[in-house]
Amino acid sequence: MFTEVGQVIAAEDDTVWVQTQSKTGCSSCKVSSTCGSGIVNKAFSHKVYVTPLKNTLNAHINDEVEVGIPEDLVLKASLVVYLLPLLCLMLALLISSLALPNLSELGSIFTAFIGLLVGFAGVSWFSRRKAQQHKMEPILLKIVKRPIEVTQIVTSPD
Repeated sequence: MFTEVGQVIAAEDDTVWVQTQSKTGCSSCKVSSTCGSGIVNKAFSHKVYVTPLKNTLNAHINDEVEVGIPEDLVLKASLVVYLLPLLCLMLALLISSLALPNLSELGSIFTAFIGLLVGFAGVSWFSRRKAQQHKMEPILLKIVKRPIEVTQIVTSPD
């Protein structure tokens, strides 16, 4: 399970909006202050993401929560996004070269482009199908820290 800690910034009914900040490997490296990549990363990597999540833990505003995504889903999605268009491109070229052996170079480029578009359509179909099944959504795992609410301060004359 890939996990990230975020802060609940809004809550409504059974949904909470969790704010997380993007982190890279440079943030944990010891030489990031002297490395060129680390310096560039510090200057441009302050991306903040706000994600609506189902509130299964009864989280409140300002709670720090742990959010998780199963590793196998990330791996499957990565394979589909990167490999499906490439495989469709190569399959279209293979079929066109077998079916039309005298196809020009421009025809091969056009065929490869069509195969790539079919691959992108397959990625789109896969992502819509998984979104409808709610399988690719991150989930709340636990409340890491909850601020203490002070409602009244009583002082004694001692």
